[in-house]
Amino acid sequence: MSTAGPYLSQPLTVGGIHLKNRIAMPAMGTGLADPAGFVNDETIAYYRRRAAGGVGMLTVEASLIAASSHGVGPELRLHDDIFLPGLERLATSVKEEGVPVGIQLWHPGRQTTLGEPVAPSAVPISSRTVTPRALTLDDIAQLVDSYAVSARNAQRAGFDFVEIHGAHCYLLCEFLSPIVNRRDDAYGGPLENRARFSLEVVAAIRAACGPEFPVLFRLEASEGVPGGFDIDEAAELAVWLESAGVACLSVSAGTWSTSHLTIPPMSMPRGCLVPYAARIKQAVTIPVVAAGRLDNPSDAERVLAAGQADIIAVGRGLIADPEWPRKVLEGRIEMIRPCIACNACVDLVARAEQAQCAVNAEVSRESTWQVSPAAVPRRIMVVGGGPAGMEAARLSAERGHEVSLWERDRELGGKLDVASRAPGKSDLLLFRDFQRRALSQLTVSIHTGTEVTAETIAREDPDSVIVATGASTLIPPIPGINDPAIVDAQEILMGTVPITPGERLAVVGGSATGCEAAELAVAAGAVVTIFEMRASLGAGIETITRRQMLRAFRAEGVDMKSGATVVALTSTSVTYAQDGMVECSIEVDRVALAIGWRPRGRLLADAMHDREFHVIGDADEPGDLIAALTAGADAGCAT
Repeated sequence: MSTAGPYLSQPLTVGGIHLKNRIAMPAMGTGLADPAGFVNDETIAYYRRRAAGGVGMLTVEASLIAASSHGVGPELRLHDDIFLPGLERLATSVKEEGVPVGIQLWHPGRQTTLGEPVAPSAVPISSRTVTPRALTLDDIAQLVDSYAVSARNAQRAGFDFVEIHGAHCYLLCEFLSPIVNRRDDAYGGPLENRARFSLEVVAAIRAACGPEFPVLFRLEASEGVPGGFDIDEAAELAVWLESAGVACLSVSAGTWSTSHLTIPPMSMPRGCLVPYAARIKQAVTIPVVAAGRLDNPSDAERVLAAGQADIIAVGRGLIADPEWPRKVLEGRIEMIRPCIACNACVDLVARAEQAQCAVNAEVSRESTWQVSPAAVPRRIMVVGGGPAGMEAARLSAERGHEVSLWERDRELGGKLDVASRAPGKSDLLLFRDFQRRALSQLTVSIHTGTEVTAETIAREDPDSVIVATGASTLIPPIPGINDPAIVDAQEILMGTVPITPGERLAVVGGSATGCEAAELAVAAGAVVTIFEMRASLGAGIETITRRQMLRAFRAEGVDMKSGATVVALTSTSVTYAQDGMVECSIEVDRVALAIGWRPRGRLLADAMHDREFHVIGDADEPGDLIAALTAGADAGCAT
């Protein structure tokens, strides 16, 4: 990341609200709310932590505007006075950090999962989902009133503004969509009718809250599907919204089926939504917010300098590092903990769990998180330089211990280095490089290319050893699996086993490593077959990335054999039974294994004898990046 210029630091006035800089935290689900929709201490601590980082404005997550509306849960609610005390505490806590705060008004429409889905028309999301109930005219009038009541409650609670969620094919966007909205009354047909509901909501809020209370709008720029709401209609709607009194437009895109636009994974280019924001900015005079992987300060500066937007939304970047604004404005760009756009945070919230972050173990633990100075500084030896080991070493050193970090490979990173070799995954190395810079500043003694043994530990004589040696490839007792010509899928990713164009590759195991090796092989011109025992491929891959990957596999002709149990192998053949059927065999040119992992930590732990030690991460129990980072952080804070 290079140094930012002057644009992000410029103040701005939005609807009468003074912003000290051009950095905005957009509304993002957290899963932290009380199950009944109340604000709790965890919610307050999460938002206050990000306000304290120096952001210019902050919008609290999508909050339900009607008692009958439900998302996946839990979500904040706005529609009743009983929620006001908690909402007031939340608004006050953010404003005490000197940051204007708003809250997003939301109805999920047909994307409701815990209640009755409703929509402008009875059009389901897919053939596998419930058909929503088409709203009546009375329903629409009641919902307009619900938006107004909720906005007034937000105002009473002390929020500085509200933002209407009109994107991502939630309810208001469903009315805008020619695909979902098939009505033949005043709310369907031409754009002026499809936009009627949104404009009525704006008018009702301004009537309820007064013309001086700023109303912002999260605008859908494109559904990203043929025949859907598009940028031309969005630009026309933007003009109408400005005329209706909307103070600012936050531009987004995508729907349930094109969520790679809504929440771009690391395979999507940075700034991928900027052209949409630029088009909207040409149409209106009110401020426009740009989003879409703009957490690189240089990218954000270029967008502002080019006049493509007035404000930059930094969403997942502020989850990864709440201090992002302060570090940028103080010129400490290199110390920003980078968001790797892995979408783990989003995936968890979509499963009704609390958000967590693959690079920041503090997320959702802000109310209890402490990195306390060590009472007695000690000598800590961390064995293993993957995600868990690096984080344990960093936090141990931050607490004042004398720390050495030992890694058998020539580079730190562990599985980060392996996974980064897959197409579109190079941003994983941004986190590795951040950790290396942090460890260097903390004067951690780093030893790479060194296999640690019991003798090494005895020679170093540390007070405590943290074992983070990761996991090795699992080799189950399949006949023929020990054939020396059969390779580890990681060797394909690392390039030690080159792929020849046209070769027939069988990948045994369809979880993350197997799929990533298959992606790389396909890109090199191989003809790939993947065998997976489970009913579907991609276990351990977050939903948006997995959906993109499977689409690409289908388009590229990858033979995906799910429900397939491999019963015998040679270096040139795979024999398998699929869904309990008769065994079959296929001939291949190469077989790669990605069946699973076996913890390596016990090998070293057994040699510790009476020495204090801790086995963490994959060395203890194989898991994902979040599990590894959390284990490392907990060890670093407790040792």
